Amino acid sequence: MTGGGQLPHLTDDSTLPEEERVLLDRARALIPAFAKRAPAAAAARRLPPETIAEYHAAGILRILQPKQFGGRQGRFSLFSRIVEELTYGCASSAWVYAVLAEHQWIIAQYPEEAQIDVWGDDPQAVASSSLAPRAAAKRVAGGWRLSGRYPFSSGCDYAQWAILGAFLGEMGDPRHIAYLLAPLAEIEIVDDWQVLGLAGTGSKSLVLHDVFIPEHRCVMVSDLFAGTPPGALVHPDYPVLRAPRGFLVSYSLPPVAIALGRRALDIACAALAGRVSRGVTKLAESEVVQMAIGEAAAAIDVATMLLHTGRESSTAAVSSGRKITEAEALRARRDMVYAQHQVSWAVDRLCELNGARWVYDSDELGAIRRDVMTILTHHAASRQAAMAPYGRMLLTREAG
Repeated sequence: MTGGGQLPHLTDDSTLPEEERVLLDRARALIPAFAKRAPAAAAARRLPPETIAEYHAAGILRILQPKQFGGRQGRFSLFSRIVEELTYGCASSAWVYAVLAEHQWIIAQYPEEAQIDVWGDDPQAVASSSLAPRAAAKRVAGGWRLSGRYPFSSGCDYAQWAILGAFLGEMGDPRHIAYLLAPLAEIEIVDDWQVLGLAGTGSKSLVLHDVFIPEHRCVMVSDLFAGTPPGALVHPDYPVLRAPRGFLVSYSLPPVAIALGRRALDIACAALAGRVSRGVTKLAESEVVQMAIGEAAAAIDVATMLLHTGRESSTAAVSSGRKITEAEALRARRDMVYAQHQVSWAVDRLCELNGARWVYDSDELGAIRRDVMTILTHHAASRQAAMAPYGRMLLTREAG
């Protein structure tokens, strides 16, 4: 949503394969345009169509799509890094990219017939989603029928398909949660996205009225998190499809919040360097301000290091083909949730230093604060969902 167009804090590109460097450079080239469009995207509460067209033209939406359907069949780390860097232009643009590009990974984990439904006639097709199970699907001959209201479907205006969480058994039974795949042409999009932050994501609600979903357009969430989805057999040469969802998905959306932290630090330091408070005090010479900046920078640096080191180690682990342990998946989730909340604390501190300016809609730092606050409402930033399972694992291990 916010736009500053500042250059990101890059990691070393020298070890990347040439194909990855090319895609990364294409993504970086989009940052200035995204920054210019960010205010219009926020006002419209959706991304401009040219942004989606540029994603397609750059080829970055197909990084996680299998080669069988014209995709790059690439590493998750490249996709995640592009999410991080696009945030330097516009957080909403980066968020929608993260959703649409990561869902190619999910589609690739469905049975082959479902993948043909999505990509057979349109290899550039993408899917939005609403993954939390909101309703129980009704079993019928050949599949299911699903009705219900599904909120928070980022990028749905530009998707052709929707991935929807549903119970295939009794409501509330976690053993029977599935992701069902339905054409967006058969779904009503309700424009209810009036929000605090990430306004440009257009994360509207989807309403289904007794939509039929064939049996092959179903994947069990338990299989995704175990790394045993049907698609892993369809594409045996693509190890990303055998990675437990909980291990890699932590590097999908969290890079947006973490990159926003670095942007906030840049903006705050530039603003405070020459500011005089009440016409008397040079803020840059205040030890209180210096200390607060130092603490915020430390929190943001720690969050960034957790992202970079975790992302690279997870990619190496998946590429090796070895089995990923439950402890590794839980730790990845823990680290990325912790990192996002560290960034939130730092951004709040930077806004306090900036005084009342951040309350204006036009203030860059205030816009970042609103975006981060909105991000923290997402399940990907839930402390309870991340910390409790990790703590339970440690206590169980100790008891054993």
